[in-house]
Amino acid sequence: MDFKSTNLVYFTGTGGTARVADAFERSFVKRSVTVTRIELKGAVNPVVSGELLVLLFPVYAFNAPKPVEEWLKKIQTVKKGQPAVVVSVSGGGEISPNTACRRATIRQLEKKGYDVIYEKMVVMPSNFMIGFDESLCAMILHATPVIVDRVVEELKSGQRHRLASYGIDRFASRLGYFEVFGGRIFGQHLKVNENCVDCGWCEKLCPRDNIKIIDGQHIFGNNCVICMRCIYGCPQRAIEPGIGKFMVVPEGFNLNKVENRMDHLTVYPKISQATNHSSLRGVRNYLIESNCFEI
Repeated sequence: MDFKSTNLVYFTGTGGTARVADAFERSFVKRSVTVTRIELKGAVNPVVSGELLVLLFPVYAFNAPKPVEEWLKKIQTVKKGQPAVVVSVSGGGEISPNTACRRATIRQLEKKGYDVIYEKMVVMPSNFMIGFDESLCAMILHATPVIVDRVVEELKSGQRHRLASYGIDRFASRLGYFEVFGGRIFGQHLKVNENCVDCGWCEKLCPRDNIKIIDGQHIFGNNCVICMRCIYGCPQRAIEPGIGKFMVVPEGFNLNKVENRMDHLTVYPKISQATNHSSLRGVRNYLIESNCFEI
């Protein structure tokens, strides 16, 4: 496929999807493709001008998060057949119940005239309920640019890649829309503990503009999508959930720290050792696909 420009449109909470977007940008630029990046935060201009659209999002409740749905409603219809790529990002990989997570997004793009030529699940370290150990996080972060580069090479060579979803996962995807209401409740019940130093970090960095500090008081609105950025990112660990505490990884989540320590990691465990739990089957398949580590 002969394209010279692309739009990378993405929503990111705690940074995983942003890093996948980074990998795509490096890979496109290496092949002399001009890249325009659009992060879906706050008020976003819905204009898309590149020859290829690449839409990336973290999987929330078996679907794309609300900011992606909002953006898709705003964009204009394009000339029929405009190529698009849909990339989902999760800590579990391409396994049930996530196999239908891109389905609704693809349908919306097709209604706007796009031809979704490629879809892919990319794995990033988990920030929901259960965290990964540092070795596994490092392996995933090492494998992802390799896999992304392979995707871009296949796109440039004109390959199409579409995946079938399980029927039960389509049902799960529909149920997942209830998370929109859950996000409102979760966000309204966030609270600030005694560690707060009134630095204003949370108000500035919330991608949904859901946090306001008025007269020293933190006001949490009803526009939360449970991205966890405020909880994990607060420098003082001062924000905590009032409900849904089980969703938060107790030890926290910080990809910057993992990346900094990766520089000193010279020996990786075998994939079979790092992913010996049955819940990590999707991650295991992903690492095997990268061909970066001993199985």
